[in-house]
Amino acid sequence: MEEQFQSARNICHILLGDLKQNKTVSTADIQDVVQNPLLQDQYPNISFDDLIAQLESDLEVYSKQATELLDKNVKPWVNNKKAGIDWELWKRYKFYMKTKDGSFPVDNLDDLTDKILDKCIDPTTGGNWDRRGMVVGNVQSGKTANYTGLINKATDAGYKLIIVIAGIHNSLRSQTQERIDQGYIGRNSADFILRQRNVKVGVGKFSVDTEIYSYTSSDSKGDFNRSIASRINVPIGGKSPTVLVIKKNKSILENLILWLNQFANEDDEGNWKIYNVPVLVIDDEADNASVNSGTELDVRTINRLIRTLLNLFNQNTFIGYTATPYANLYIPSQWSEELETMVKGQKFKVGEDLFPRDFIVNIPPPSNYIGAAQVFGFYNDKTGEGQDGMDIIRLIDDQEPYSPKKINKENKDSLPEEVPGSLEVAIKA
Repeated sequence: MEEQFQSARNICHILLGDLKQNKTVSTADIQDVVQNPLLQDQYPNISFDDLIAQLESDLEVYSKQATELLDKNVKPWVNNKKAGIDWELWKRYKFYMKTKDGSFPVDNLDDLTDKILDKCIDPTTGGNWDRRGMVVGNVQSGKTANYTGLINKATDAGYKLIIVIAGIHNSLRSQTQERIDQGYIGRNSADFILRQRNVKVGVGKFSVDTEIYSYTSSDSKGDFNRSIASRINVPIGGKSPTVLVIKKNKSILENLILWLNQFANEDDEGNWKIYNVPVLVIDDEADNASVNSGTELDVRTINRLIRTLLNLFNQNTFIGYTATPYANLYIPSQWSEELETMVKGQKFKVGEDLFPRDFIVNIPPPSNYIGAAQVFGFYNDKTGEGQDGMDIIRLIDDQEPYSPKKINKENKDSLPEEVPGSLEVAIKA
């Protein structure tokens, strides 16, 4: 039976290989090939559902649709305007991803990013607007590729300033900047910032008319710097879109707020705003440090500064990306409209909290994704859903020295000083 399954699998790969020369293979394509009567007659005893699942895994095909929760005020706009937008940056990114990895499900990414952009405000909309959303995806399942694609489409549609808040560590920020260089800017940002040779990378090898400027670089010390930003002197909201990739760091956020404030104007009520510069803010790992663990008036630093940053703009869309959305979903809906903060001697309004009040989109993992559910299995008592874990878990009875399963008030003062020997072996393995 196994030989028949592998033989059918090989035949399907040959047939699907012809399709892959012209397009990204979809689940529908796989089903069409597997349901060929000649194949089914030749291999009547194999499970064709298993064959489809195996081929999806082989070809990294996404088989599920994204799920979403929407506020009733979120109105679709992308389909109505699609024909009137050139999409040159998205086409460039799409072609780059196809040439980089022929098995990457670009068509699925196209569909997902359309769905997410559709939840954002149309950047050509006049007046004041503010949109808050969240995108949920499994750990290491393509969130960065997703928001890089979204950034390209958002810029094509008219967003002028992109701010990516990339974690709390220099290494993650620098790594994210490299991905943005390759998938969006098209230049080595470190060379550009240092005014050295202008090295084309990633999408930069495909020519477009739009030039993108970055105020940050992939260098380990390339986080936002006010003096470097002033030297670059590219106006935000101008013809050329601009991007920043920054850490979730008090000093960085404060310096960015102060630098952006130079572009603000005072309204009739005495508030300072940057007008008519549509900004898209992506908060990567939105559950980490961004959520206010304080009170409505005693707000934690990072949360307070991200809100202050957003409140500087009269036109903004904020999207948090995370694999663990639980803290974000419990952000209180109440917030103080009068709350102010001092940033290095200057007073600013803090603005609304970061609850994703407008939309939540759940990205399905690819069919070959391996995560905790696949490794350990799960069962949901309420829905009856479940799946078996992989046959790779081995329970160990060696508990020397003894280690309690839980720490409580009865045993907290008598815990062993060393971990069990079996745990040491497991960690080393």
